[in-house]
Amino acid sequence: MGDEHLPELYTDRDLTRARRKAKAVGWVQGGGAVLAVGVVYSIIGWIPTILVLGVVAYGIYRLLRSPKTSE
Repeated sequence: MGDEHLPELYTDRDLTRARRKAKAVGWVQGGGAVLAVGVVYSIIGWIPTILVLGVVAYGIYRLLRSPKTSE
């Protein structure tokens, strides 16, 4: 597709190597994106748990702190 308009700067071997390298980079980028989405999804799953633990800890703190008495 359009190879007849290429300048003589690159050989077919160069183009084949560039295509192969581009495919490898694409696979690495795709794998990295899947890994990143998995990590973010995993972290999002922990947010409700962390919020509930924070509310419980705050409630325990409020119950155990000594009330200030004004004299």
